[in-house]
Amino acid sequence: MVFLLCMVLFAKSQQPKIVRPQTPVGPFPYTIDSLVYHAPGDSVQYGVTITKPNGKGPFPAIVLITGSGSQDRDETIMNHKPFAVLADFLTKQGYLVMRVDDRGVGLSGGDPAKSTSYDFAVDVHHHVDYLLTRKDVNPKKIGLLGHSEGGLIAPIVASERKDLAFLILLAGPGIPIARLMAEQNEAILRSNGIDSIAAASYGDFFSRAMPKVAQAKDTAAAKAVLLDDLKEWSAKENPN
Repeated sequence: MVFLLCMVLFAKSQQPKIVRPQTPVGPFPYTIDSLVYHAPGDSVQYGVTITKPNGKGPFPAIVLITGSGSQDRDETIMNHKPFAVLADFLTKQGYLVMRVDDRGVGLSGGDPAKSTSYDFAVDVHHHVDYLLTRKDVNPKKIGLLGHSEGGLIAPIVASERKDLAFLILLAGPGIPIARLMAEQNEAILRSNGIDSIAAASYGDFFSRAMPKVAQAKDTAAAKAVLLDDLKEWSAKENPN
């Protein structure tokens, strides 16, 4: 057992260190503040990093909104940290930037499995309200930057309040979500070496099943509908 553990540790030590040259490295020409705050009347806490230009302010401010799935405040994926890169760039341009751990990630509470895009929009409302309490923020120059699902959430928030100055949408959805997810799943399968015909078949199944799931009255009904469609699709694809 000890030998096996040593071999595993040795193998890990031999793996090349992945270097992402775009990841910001200090010293930084701005201040960095990590904090946790609770929204008034809400039991959920939020883990936050705020980067702020040097100087007196008040500064224009941007809230960064992550894409789908549970993301940390840097939106870390495959050792890339897109939001750390964006925060670094935008802060150097004179913006106070707020980036936040998603629900259930890092220092943020909440259960992402029981949350929807509308719940995440509520989170963003809280973030904007928090910025409005800060004297170093210009209340007339607060905006949102949303990536992927964040590009869906940002317009939801903007439609519900009148104190936002701007929106920046990066790769936000422009087609119905069931179709978008079907195309995305099909592309992922192909990129992993799955035959294009099989990937297209799964994409067709997904696009037909998801609207039924969305219309189900509860989770149990959604699971039942999905299982029935999955069995039907599997029997069709594997008749023998």
